[in-house]
Amino acid sequence: MRKLVITRTLQIFIFCALSVPALAQEPGFDCTKASGSIEQMVCADTELAALDRRLSAAYSAALPKAANEHPPILKAEQRGWIKGRNDCWKAGDKRGCVLEAYRRRIVELQARYHLIDALTTVRYACNDSPADEIIATYFQTDPPSLIAERGDQTSLMFLAPSASGARYMGRNESLWEHQGEATVVWGYQAPEMRCQNVQATPAASLAGTAWELVAIQSMDDAQGTTHIAHPETFTVRFSADGRASFRIDCNRGTTTWKASPSQASPSGSLEFGLLATTRAMCPPGSHDQQVLRDLPHVRSYLLKNGKLFLSLVADGGIYEWRQAKP
Repeated sequence: MRKLVITRTLQIFIFCALSVPALAQEPGFDCTKASGSIEQMVCADTELAALDRRLSAAYSAALPKAANEHPPILKAEQRGWIKGRNDCWKAGDKRGCVLEAYRRRIVELQARYHLIDALTTVRYACNDSPADEIIATYFQTDPPSLIAERGDQTSLMFLAPSASGARYMGRNESLWEHQGEATVVWGYQAPEMRCQNVQATPAASLAGTAWELVAIQSMDDAQGTTHIAHPETFTVRFSADGRASFRIDCNRGTTTWKASPSQASPSGSLEFGLLATTRAMCPPGSHDQQVLRDLPHVRSYLLKNGKLFLSLVADGGIYEWRQAKP
């Protein structure tokens, strides 16, 4: 009887010892539930299985960082990515298609959710226009990548083969830098922008500064730029305690402000809280209603040549301010 017990124990030990390495090679999903030829391929391929485990780890790390996204897109994107990966059965090189899908998705999660430290952030001045400024954050991923920001739009780009310089390609955007100059394309069939790599300088604080509104730049060419006849009638003052005081023509208002300066350029994100104002009727021709309508949509700022530029969400326009007189 004792001999039988030892034999069974030995059998269980041998089974577990042989099973552990096999389980370690499995992907992040249950291979017993694999559906379709692509998931079966991942289960049977050591390298692809390892990439799936890396992706699962990156996705798990990104989830808490995406908790405040509105709308919540991470889970939906992941489902879409799985569908795209499984569509690799249509490719001529099925394994190559799956391999590239994993590498790019891992990089996308690492860069977008800052799961790894950035190498550097570079500001590119383009077309001598604040609306065309590009902020590029570079990551040492595999393959190397960057996230480019233009206003409230972002684009993930990957390093691509190039005869000279560094060329990064995204879905409909590209950035090609060579000897301090860059050629940027932003959008499908958009014209090239000529840009300069601007020497990074620390972001200046808005706290304690005061500004007068001089112009409202519309992204609609038909509307163009509206110049404010009396800048002193539209002012904003940023207090160090997080309060902002406005004069909006014949009205006064207060709100809160919150800025996140970029470490590599005199710019950053900026948002105002709920604005409380007086309700006087301003003279005909005043721009008070437009300013009141647009202030809640401010999303970023840029300090350049002694002026403050506030950009609205979704290319809604740019507010240009000059320093207020003492």
